[in-house]
Order: sequence, then C-alpha cells, then structure tokens
Amino acid sequence: MPDDGLLRAGAHAREVRLAEVSCTEGCCGALHVTIRRDGDQVVREDRRRTAAGPGGPGLSSYRFDARLYDAEVARAGSDRPWSWPARTVARPIGAGPIERPDLLGRWDARPGRVGTGLDDPGTTVVTFSYLPGPASGTPERPDRALRFSWDIPDDGTAPGARAAAALRRPAEENPKTYARLSHGSPGRAAELGSTRPGDGWPGPGGPCPLPPARARPARPLSSAVRGASRPPSGP
Repeated sequence: MPDDGLLRAGAHAREVRLAEVSCTEGCCGALHVTIRRDGDQVVREDRRRTAAGPGGPGLSSYRFDARLYDAEVARAGSDRPWSWPARTVARPIGAGPIERPDLLGRWDARPGRVGTGLDDPGTTVVTFSYLPGPASGTPERPDRALRFSWDIPDDGTAPGARAAAALRRPAEENPKTYARLSHGSPGRAAELGSTRPGDGWPGPGGPCPLPPARARPARPLSSAVRGASRPPSGP
C-alpha cells in the first residue's frame, strides 16, 4: 500500500494512485482511484487506468464500513515485519518529494515509482520524470518528458542512513546526471546534461523497454477488505 497515508479517507474526496507499472506510468500506465468519506462509509470510486494502449472495462465502486476501513488502513500502515532492507530504504525516499516538493522540483523533475528491482529485490529503484522547463532555459512539450531510473544498491549501511544519503543527493546534484534514461531521446537527454543517457525508447506507442513481469502471489486481504460491498454488475 502507499506509504504516505493517502489511503486514509478524509473530509474531501481525492484521487490516489494505487499502482504503477515498474517502467513508469507514462510508459505502460497506472491505476488511480478516488477515495471519499460518506457518512459512516468510505467509498472508493472513479477508478481509472492510464496507459498508452486501449483501456480495459470500467471498474466498479466499493463501499466500506468507515470504522473497519480506518482500522485496516492503520493496521496495514504499521505492518512492517515483511519488509526487507531495500524496501525499507524505498519508503522514506518515496515520501521525501511529497514532504519537500522542491527536492525534485528545482530540477524540473517529478517523482515516479520508488520500490525495489524486479530482477534484483536487494536494490532500491527510484524513478522520476523530467520535463525541461524554467530551470533548463529550454522548455519542452509535455508529451516529450524524459524518464529516468536511479538504482541504489545495498552498500552494507543501515537502511535509514542509506535513505538519508539518497535524499541528500538531489538536494546537491541534478539527478539526471547520475540516473539512467529509461524513456525518451538519448540525444535530447545528453543535450540537457545527462551523463548516463542509457538506451531510452521512442515514447508512447513504442515497445515497453522492460521484459514481461513475472507473476507474484498476492498477499491475503483482511476480512475488512474482503467484506467490502459493491453494486450489482448489471441487470
């Protein structure tokens, strides 16, 4: 689940990104949902997928008992025994740009997925998009954003120290100078100062640069989530 508390239901409805593919949302899409509180219930509705290809069928809304929902979100948020070092490092790194928007914003960059490597779970992977804007002096079209991936290997230091060091780095250095380009024009990235342009790829409509993900077993949901109600599927 998101580590920043966004699944909590507040007084106002808000859209939350539940999941993003490892190659970033701009490549193969993500799943978003709107969460709102309605009296003694919590509603998840208006779920939508974003992807370069055609979308799937519409997704139903769900209603939860607010008391049980709040308890389950609190329980899941404090359930950390399953986490491993690289995943523990990813958590504060993902929260960093939310708490300090200027951390990446000063470089015209926006945060993406922060997690662990598909082929190397011991490595923390940080992704971000870069759209040349005021800081570059050469604004670019929104559909030409460059996307980067930054691998943080396990160097033997404590997870907290590793995360703190990772958060200090973009405060001092432009991250596109040490991250690898994963989406966009290598030539354009090099023009903008990237020293590790990578292979890139053509953009929307082109092939995903990552191999198909291997299926992973789903973690069991609690009875609070399994007991969610949803409207009938049709007549």
